[in-house]
Amino acid sequence: MNANKNQTKSFFIAIAVLLIVSLACGSTDNQTQPPSTDGQGQSEPSELPQKTNTPQPTNTPRPTLTPTLVLIGLSRNNPYPLSELVSAPNWDVQVLEVKRGEGAWTDIHAANMFNEPAPEGMEYLLVKIHVKSTYTDSDAHTINGCYIDVTGDRLIAYTCSMASVVEPEPQLDAKLYTGGEAEGWAAYPVGQGEGNLILVVNESWNFDENAIRYIALDEGASIGISPDLASIQSTDIGVKRNTPAHRTEKVISEDWEISVLEVIRGDEAWAMVYGVNKFNDPPEEGMEYIAVKIQARYIGTEDRAENIDNSSFHTTGSAGVLYDRPYVIGPDPELSVSLYPGGEYVGWVIVQAAKGETGLMLVFEPLFDISDKNNRFISLEP
Repeated sequence: MNANKNQTKSFFIAIAVLLIVSLACGSTDNQTQPPSTDGQGQSEPSELPQKTNTPQPTNTPRPTLTPTLVLIGLSRNNPYPLSELVSAPNWDVQVLEVKRGEGAWTDIHAANMFNEPAPEGMEYLLVKIHVKSTYTDSDAHTINGCYIDVTGDRLIAYTCSMASVVEPEPQLDAKLYTGGEAEGWAAYPVGQGEGNLILVVNESWNFDENAIRYIALDEGASIGISPDLASIQSTDIGVKRNTPAHRTEKVISEDWEISVLEVIRGDEAWAMVYGVNKFNDPPEEGMEYIAVKIQARYIGTEDRAENIDNSSFHTTGSAGVLYDRPYVIGPDPELSVSLYPGGEYVGWVIVQAAKGETGLMLVFEPLFDISDKNNRFISLEP
């Protein structure tokens, strides 16, 4: 009886073992397929698992800094060096010699005994220049010292007309066809001891700003625009005719700071005008001259010279008339100057109005300025 029980127990244990093995094999078959055959009993190799490459961090190259290209000779802060042959539009220009101060005045006085000394605080500059016409047309073109200016750290554009002297021979004054060459002296007034002198090749009637070329006359000359100018804000003082600025107030427009320093009216103003030049005409009947001494400062931020002179000013008053400016030569210093950003100048302008006009005010309207952002009214009454 016990023997039968033992046989039965052994049978069930065997069955259980087989069942466990069978389940284990089935599980394995679901996970790993046996090698397949090609139909001829040959086993085909199974695909091996591909090795996965762990992504590696990439080294992103730093961007290469591209230097800002500053073209030489196109600005006051990076002029051509002295004596370099400069190819400006329509002309090749080269500085041959520079004289200044006593040396320049000696040559100027010897050139013409009627030449007058430089104004107080100024001195003469003589520049000998060689030019060659590179025009592509068949016409003859004029070149002289009035096609070339000088500037320095006083931020004034000194022109040939500001010297008003006869230059030594040979003078820079020629009319050249393409390929023609000439050389000669040009004279300019500059401030006594003024530094960073730069020659400005700026052909008249060429209004392309990229046509201007700058040549250093002082070694290492360089002039930049003050960043302080960008912070100056225009004001509403004097914008409207019915609320003009007071005579002692400074007006600040988009590009200019204007202050009235002195006003002389009537017979005294006419005496000043007549004393300057006896060929000046007297006021028309019923009119009188007004001499106004003005301090002007150019506060624009573009690297160019802007002109201010008598043509920028008129007068008006209670009668509601805008009076034309008279065509006379004003007292020295006359307000007729071109200024670079930050440059300032003091000079006289001559305007006119009807005799006895009340509510007299100065009207500032820069010539060729169509924006009206610079127009201002300043009372000339005490």
